[in-house]
Amino acid sequence: LPWVRWDIAGLEHLPREGGAILASNHRSYFDPLAIGIAAGRAGRTVRFLGKREVFDAPVVGAVATAMGGIRVDRGTGSDVPLDIAADALAGGQVVGILPQGTIPRGEAFYNPVLDGRWGAARLAARTGAPVIPCGLWGTEEVWPRSARLPNVLNLTNPPVVRIRFGPPVALKGRSPKADTARLMEAIVDLLPDEARETRTVSDHEARRASPPR
Repeated sequence: LPWVRWDIAGLEHLPREGGAILASNHRSYFDPLAIGIAAGRAGRTVRFLGKREVFDAPVVGAVATAMGGIRVDRGTGSDVPLDIAADALAGGQVVGILPQGTIPRGEAFYNPVLDGRWGAARLAARTGAPVIPCGLWGTEEVWPRSARLPNVLNLTNPPVVRIRFGPPVALKGRSPKADTARLMEAIVDLLPDEARETRTVSDHEARRASPPR
């Protein structure tokens, strides 16, 4: 992708074989593709769990389907997506989860505290698969929340996408809430220092981190 520059580190933490859960923060619709490209450098492919709206969206939906994405209908309470993910892990595949569930909107996008849903923790407790944290930064420069499509024309000065993989998170398997907190802390630790700073968000920044009108 000539409209992106890559800064990838920590690939040694991705198991070269066997099932693994890859959990990342969420900043852009570009995130799954970015993580997939990075994991590919370690010889692994990633199947992502994604909400129904992602699969229904133009461009993104086609990519998610092509990458073997697992569709999640939030609000139904169905365990089918976790069943499919557990089967994939048992088959030695890597399953990707974005615990935040959706891209934070507006000022919330810049909140240094990341809240996560319990899916990754529940899946880890059920399968025993290692959970590899991933810290993403800069994907929002490729595809801002306010844009309907990524900027593929920026060839002279493409943005840098920073991806860091960390060692498996030591989850206890007793409390999904506590394990999720441990996981989100591990993800934050992989982000640049500026991600942990509380600051005033400008109107322009808030609009850029909001859905297109």
